[in-house]
Amino acid sequence: MARFRDSHSRYSEHARPAHTEASREAQEALVEVMTIAACVDGMLEEGEADALKLQILATPGFEHMDTRDLSKTVEAVAVRVANEGLAGRVRAIAEAIGEDTHTREEAFALATLFVLFDGEVGDEEQEFLELLQRELRISDDRASHITSVLADLEE
Repeated sequence: MARFRDSHSRYSEHARPAHTEASREAQEALVEVMTIAACVDGMLEEGEADALKLQILATPGFEHMDTRDLSKTVEAVAVRVANEGLAGRVRAIAEAIGEDTHTREEAFALATLFVLFDGEVGDEEQEFLELLQRELRISDDRASHITSVLADLEE
């Protein structure tokens, strides 16, 4: 997990994350993005649930979250995805984030970090990233750049 935290920290230095200035609704959407990315393949790998909570709490702007509230949020995300479907939730996330380009890119970067956590990108994870990219209106060039930077940091 230290490698994961280091990767996020180093990427944040380059990406100028804007979520600390984002609305509460946008911040909640970012938490949802991280949660979905961590379990989109249908399972939370050993250590991913704890890593998810710790990484969210270590991310600037999210330090204030209570661990119990965070656990409830993770459970609520699972219920919302089950009820609305992944595509519906991703659309809702994009809407909650709004038009701020930096926050949109931060959402994509955070999702990519969690997808890369276990070193493998499965079909479900790739489909999620592609859906998120489309809904957040991130260009292919920008998404490739973000993914490349994060993949380099993971090595």
